[in-house]
Amino acid sequence: MYTNILVPLDGSPQAEAALPYATALAERSGGRLTLIRAARAHIVHDRPSDQTRAINEAEAYLVGVTESLAAKAVNVQVGVPYGDSPAAWIVEEVGLRGAELIVMATHARVGADHVLHGSVAEAVVARAGVPVLVTRPDVSVPAKRLEDARPTVVLALDSSELAEAAVPAATQLVRLLHGRLVLVGVVPKAGNLVAGPGMIVTYVGDEHARLLDEARQYLDRIAERIAANGLTAQTVVRTGDAAAEVVAVANEYEAALIVMATHGRTGLARAFLGSVAGQVVVRGPVPVLLIRPPSLRHAEQPALARSHTPAGATPRPMGAQP
Repeated sequence: MYTNILVPLDGSPQAEAALPYATALAERSGGRLTLIRAARAHIVHDRPSDQTRAINEAEAYLVGVTESLAAKAVNVQVGVPYGDSPAAWIVEEVGLRGAELIVMATHARVGADHVLHGSVAEAVVARAGVPVLVTRPDVSVPAKRLEDARPTVVLALDSSELAEAAVPAATQLVRLLHGRLVLVGVVPKAGNLVAGPGMIVTYVGDEHARLLDEARQYLDRIAERIAANGLTAQTVVRTGDAAAEVVAVANEYEAALIVMATHGRTGLARAFLGSVAGQVVVRGPVPVLLIRPPSLRHAEQPALARSHTPAGATPRPMGAQP
């Protein structure tokens, strides 16, 4: 797995923050790295000359990025789709190229000058159908940690089937990195627990202890299942805010990556500022591999507008680079 990695770029240093992580994974897997940048002429009715110029500029940029990776032991390809919807052309390229993983940076804010901000990452996670490794330009831990002898991967679980959808991706990642796996579960502090829409359950004392015990037993069962496939996993149960505790465990165990499942619903505030996964992306010290369960894909959003190739300006996918 992860032998065909797609990296969307927009020409900004912020988007290029994804490159060290993508390159490190490609070196580990011996796979291919595909860099894409969309060509956009930025006018309502693009003339063929404007379209061609935009494509040429995108190609020249990707050639420069490829040359900067010349010292790395990776097979690099580049491609230039044409379109005005970043999420659409990223998702489209996944299908066209058979990508197994997307590695992208998110600005995690609305109204950024560059195209790869939080809402784009949100839409890609919801629609791509493959794992998406999301990083921020300001993550505190360098990609070099992936080169450690046994890099640590933290997998966040909450006893739900949705969360368990991330287990296969996490174990495959640990095998690829020859790393170690830490399973983390978080129980809310004694007090009010939101049990569902409009439902709040108050618990204290013995009830909190019972929830902690259930969380430990649950993680132990997952660890046993993983052990049956030849891997060992350490388990950690914490009390407190879920996102804060996942981030804390990642810091304490000097993790290289965090893995989580996400509902991937629409709405930037809900998916990238409100959910646990979104909070971990925004606050975490390392990139987060987001997994959207197949049962949730395409269930909530209309199809994204597809990118297009204008007449007279055919994008020229460029071949493998040594």
